[in-house]
Amino acid sequence: MNKILTLLSILFLSTNALSEIEIKNFKKKNIEVIKFQVADRKFPGKSDVVAQIHFPKDKSKKVPLIIHQHGSSRDGMKFKKWGGKTDEWGKRLIKAGLDRGYAVAVVDAFYKRKLQPQNKGKFPNAVRISINLARIYSQDKRIEKSQIFYTGFSYGASQVLKFQDARIQSQNPFKAGVAGEPGCNIVSNPTKTNFATMIIKGEESHYYPIACENYYKMIKEVGNKIEYISIPKVNHFFSLNGSLTTGKAVNGCSDNIVIRLSKRKYKFADGTPTSREEVLKRCYTTEAGKGRTREKLDEAINIALNFIDKYN
Repeated sequence: MNKILTLLSILFLSTNALSEIEIKNFKKKNIEVIKFQVADRKFPGKSDVVAQIHFPKDKSKKVPLIIHQHGSSRDGMKFKKWGGKTDEWGKRLIKAGLDRGYAVAVVDAFYKRKLQPQNKGKFPNAVRISINLARIYSQDKRIEKSQIFYTGFSYGASQVLKFQDARIQSQNPFKAGVAGEPGCNIVSNPTKTNFATMIIKGEESHYYPIACENYYKMIKEVGNKIEYISIPKVNHFFSLNGSLTTGKAVNGCSDNIVIRLSKRKYKFADGTPTSREEVLKRCYTTEAGKGRTREKLDEAINIALNFIDKYN
């Protein structure tokens, strides 16, 4: 049975107006799917987003929640309702997280927005979606609101790293987050925060590790809690059969990453000012990666959960 909830102020990042939330329950499977609205200026009139939440069988106490943001390919599974999807990290995280007593929510930021992996310049600011979802479930009696965590893979990992930005951090409902294989070519200017972060990289990723290694150092220098893990011999997909191919990737600024500043200004890590037009020209390339056997993906997820466990 659907539940329609009308809430004021929860979706504070979108508008101050009423927002309709629809939830479909699958009680026998301890699953529910939620549809809600988060406006994005790139998608006028297409504010609907969906997420699927999986709960542990033990209902005797409040549980911590992990919210996961997919990468550019939603190749893991389809939701029980409304056609939402997540990636393979999200699919495997559900099982591994439930085994450890977490509720796990997987978000579809591309829902009905006709986005493909090659449309990287059009991707939404998905961190807003996860913030809103966390705000909604922080009021749920089943969830321990002080124990909400964030993970993301690839594009989703870039959303996790946005919590280094003071403008996003001021709205942060999360205790800690894990960025699985972020590109780190275009990043937020890090400021002091209590948000604990882990970056997990594949040693042979086409999103070259040097970019994230340098960003890790920047984050550490401002005094934030940050850990960096490199998994040997694996590519962007935590696979052992990785190789280069032709496709869209944001990896052209790996040796001199771009820092997002306020008022839509940018600079390179060496201090040179730049523009959005130059960033698009220099950082976006056709050097992509392939190989999705994912032999080390479960290992990466276990590393992520071990990190989250420390803050649970």
